[in-house]
Amino acid sequence: MLQNLFGREIRRGNKYDAIIMDPPSYGRGKNGEVWQFENNISDLVELCSEVLSDNPLFFLINSYTTGISSKVLENILSIKLKRYKGKLSSGEIGLPMTNSELVLPCGIYGRWENK
Repeated sequence: MLQNLFGREIRRGNKYDAIIMDPPSYGRGKNGEVWQFENNISDLVELCSEVLSDNPLFFLINSYTTGISSKVLENILSIKLKRYKGKLSSGEIGLPMTNSELVLPCGIYGRWENK
């Protein structure tokens, strides 16, 4: 499923300075392939790293999948993008509650950015 999309980009020699991703928590490909964020995000980041330019600006992923922490996402970026010098960060995505100082957590993000 993803190999086909990224395989074309890799074969064409296309390179990108930035990647913004909002992958699904779960999905199926046209041939019944199963995508699960927890099981496939590392491979997806690896494929994305192959289409990044030699001097990329940033790589951003967000997710609304339960059961994975922002630190895990940051660690995946650290491992898969280690050839690039840059700054990693991660955290929760939240919605501020009206008339309150509370924030309703609803997702996570991981970001690598060029120094």
